[in-house]
Amino acid sequence: MSATLSEIPPMVIGGSIISAVSLILHIIGFSTTYWYLEKNDGGILSHIGLWKYCAPAGKGLGEMCIDMTDIPIYNSQYKAAQALECLALLAFVAAVVCAFFKVFVLKEQRMLFVVTGLLNLVSGTIALIGVIVFATFSNNDFQFDDSKFHFSFGLCIVGGIGGIFSGIVFILAWRSVKN
Repeated sequence: MSATLSEIPPMVIGGSIISAVSLILHIIGFSTTYWYLEKNDGGILSHIGLWKYCAPAGKGLGEMCIDMTDIPIYNSQYKAAQALECLALLAFVAAVVCAFFKVFVLKEQRMLFVVTGLLNLVSGTIALIGVIVFATFSNNDFQFDDSKFHFSFGLCIVGGIGGIFSGIVFILAWRSVKN
């Protein structure tokens, strides 16, 4: 009983698209170094990501990036944010794979609605918790200024919200679609 793409419920296609877009946004935010942007008195910009700290190397020398593990402020709270975002990334990938299977391979398996929905809900929730852990980071006298979070940080927030929304769509599709 093979169905064509036109016979797949629009909620499933919509949820799959939202899930894939959320994964892409999360990957971009996860891998770039613009979670936090700092400008000192001289107008020199430095920026921090989950994995690297980047600052100008000197006049005409470009930019130098070092691993966060080499910076004194690297502590267990920062490691927790990294771990949560890694888990969110894995859950996003698993959700997109399950959505792909639901649309193209295992069309008659209603349980994939639930599995994909739960994976999306988990990935979105973990991504948002990781962002919160990063935003509340503090070490001795250092704490992030709320007004200096940048686009990578925002992309992970949008990806997390998209994951939650996609999870809700898949759960609603499971409730409303009868095979």
